[in-house]
Amino acid sequence: MKTKLLLLSFVLLNSIGHSQNSSEVIRHDSVGAIVTDLKKFIPEYIQKQNIPGVSIALVNDNNIVWADGFGFVKSITKKRVNTNTLFEVASISKVVTAYIALRLVDEGKLSLDKPLLSYLSKEWMPYSVYQDSLKLNNVLSHSSGLRKTTREIMFKPGSAYYYSANGFNLVKDVMEEVTGEKLEELAQRHLFQPLEMKNSSFARNDKLLPVTANGHLHATVPIVLFGILFLVQYLFITLIGALIIRLSTKSWKLKPIHKIIFIILSVMITTGILFLILGQDSLNEFACIILFTGLLTLALFLILFNTGRMIILKIGLKKVYQRIINIFWGLLLSGIIILISTRISNLPVPKWPNYEPGSAGTLRTSPSELALFMIEIANPRHLKTETAELLRTPQIKLDENLSWGMGPGIFYSEKGYALWQWGQHIDFQSIMVIYPESKSGVVVCTNNDLLNPDVALEIAQRALGEDLNTIRSAIHLNYDYSKQ
Repeated sequence: MKTKLLLLSFVLLNSIGHSQNSSEVIRHDSVGAIVTDLKKFIPEYIQKQNIPGVSIALVNDNNIVWADGFGFVKSITKKRVNTNTLFEVASISKVVTAYIALRLVDEGKLSLDKPLLSYLSKEWMPYSVYQDSLKLNNVLSHSSGLRKTTREIMFKPGSAYYYSANGFNLVKDVMEEVTGEKLEELAQRHLFQPLEMKNSSFARNDKLLPVTANGHLHATVPIVLFGILFLVQYLFITLIGALIIRLSTKSWKLKPIHKIIFIILSVMITTGILFLILGQDSLNEFACIILFTGLLTLALFLILFNTGRMIILKIGLKKVYQRIINIFWGLLLSGIIILISTRISNLPVPKWPNYEPGSAGTLRTSPSELALFMIEIANPRHLKTETAELLRTPQIKLDENLSWGMGPGIFYSEKGYALWQWGQHIDFQSIMVIYPESKSGVVVCTNNDLLNPDVALEIAQRALGEDLNTIRSAIHLNYDYSKQ
């Protein structure tokens, strides 16, 4: 997951506020009725919610019976979403990684009984009294106890549920060491090729960029992030610069050229920090969109501020009043710009081709291809029977209606049990749900921002005719807990 940016952006988006939209649960008598309803519902829903694009695949009797695309790949170009459009599916990558790991169990290259850390030739984390208790099933079921952002174990593996991507980073390192193959190679050999998921990939594929959807952001996110970072740099540089000028000229007075230099230096340092921090996590596309929107906003602010300042000077007030009014005008202008930014949604994020393949969140695929994988985990053809059962067997219980297997979540309802997983980046949302007993399910992918995080779930709920509020709670991480 794009953890650092996701957490900070989630705070910013929640400060704006988001609407909880609960689409009506419609129960249908036939697949035809479901498709007819969705063809009407989805365009109206995404227009009402201001969602750029949606793609969906419906499964019945273990076959894809309908797939379609709605809205736009990119809000600016208005290119239409179709069934071949690829989306980032974020944490759904974890279930794919889990499946690959179980294929390696079948090959005898991984064991469910051997401590995961024992496979590695290099130290992966600081010593822990629990490290020999950390097994594959703990990681795949989010009961490893590993923290989200640091490589530390908080509690005895298997004793509690705590959603974390770190365990899947460990699994990736283990798989690559025991096989000598990279994650993408393992995925191609064990999954994408056998299931004919021809356009799915954890890694960069330049040929597929034209058919990959742009993620979208609410404009407030990059503007506020840039603004905070730039302001800190500017205040620091101005302070240092003023001291240097004072020592050299015996005056605290700053000339216009000094302020221009301070602004340029602040922009340069802010740019460096953005690409240094986000580049480490292969998030260069976010550095670009933050920098681009931030510079535009800064230019607009400077033009308007200096225009107002010139008007204030012409009024002929005393300097003390001029300064007070200038401060008030700057604060008012900042507030107005932020308020306007809250009205600007669906800002497209560049499709950055260079990123490090990650087991927890870099998979790009289409709902149609993801549905092939979903059908496989519901009724595996490429796993041994006993391994397939482990995938669907609860490893950790969250409540009476929700457990976690070796990869997917397990949801219980009147329709039987369902295997599911959601994916959530700051600029993409997705969900897959399938009922192995009835052999029916749905995959929904969207390229909207985190301000409306339940869009994919709402559409899936409509398609399934099922109340998914239990899944909604897990998506919002209401079940996370730890035992220190």
